[in-house]
Amino acid sequence: MATTLTLFQLNDVHGYLNLHQEAFFGPVGFEYRRCGGYARIATLLRELRAQHPNHLLFDGGDTFHGTRPVVATEGGILPPILNELGIAAMTAHWEFAYGPARLQELVGQLNYPLLAANVYHQDSGELAYAPTLLLETAGLRVGIIGLACPIVDKTMPAHFSTGLRFTNGVAELPGHVQRLRTAERADVIILLSHCGFPQDVALLEGCPGIDVCLSSHTHNRLYKPFEAGGALVIQSGSHGSFLGQLTLTVEGGRVVSHTHELYEISESIAPDAALQARIEAALEPFAALN
Repeated sequence: MATTLTLFQLNDVHGYLNLHQEAFFGPVGFEYRRCGGYARIATLLRELRAQHPNHLLFDGGDTFHGTRPVVATEGGILPPILNELGIAAMTAHWEFAYGPARLQELVGQLNYPLLAANVYHQDSGELAYAPTLLLETAGLRVGIIGLACPIVDKTMPAHFSTGLRFTNGVAELPGHVQRLRTAERADVIILLSHCGFPQDVALLEGCPGIDVCLSSHTHNRLYKPFEAGGALVIQSGSHGSFLGQLTLTVEGGRVVSHTHELYEISESIAPDAALQARIEAALEPFAALN
């Protein structure tokens, strides 16, 4: 019996809480349109979730850094807003900008986990975050593997990675795929990655068994999935200007077909009133900066 599962993706929002000018390629060069905002995303998600009752929403990271209000509060402005969206899990990159201890505080305020199978404590060698998550929806067992951005301890300021060690995930990925597929009996395996599109393609080509890669970091606007190593790869722009949707048809523990949409979060979408009010209240201390 076939079952459908819809995956929604946000990635690289970079602290853009409200409408902003977004660049698009036009017939004679760049064009600009006002897009984005979590309240408009919430409205679109509500409409799409009604159409697709079996769904999961994921955040690819680069969420807790970018705009002045977010940086000034070291991300603290965001958890009450993000917790209203129904996110299933996230991974990270610029989230480490305030140091691992602060990130731990922020994660503790979220109603969903941060996944990273490639981040270890230097002293103990133990994983710093949960590497995987198993969710059940519509009778499907969905395994999610998280990979944080591997460059944090290599090319970024030292305080980002105090006490932590990052790998590229090559060694870790096959074991998690095998465990989720066999011991956990996952019907669908998702890689939630902030490694970047070309790095994700290389990972997938070296590790079969993944069904979907929710890619982030490189801000690609993919209007159709890319296939690598048997997996469907999507990435959904940046700045909260887009929402990605990938609907899978699963039969016998195998993805047999799919559809994909990349939605523009346009100004014409009416913002969710309650969430917009929460956002405006959170931004009030920064009104003088506008």
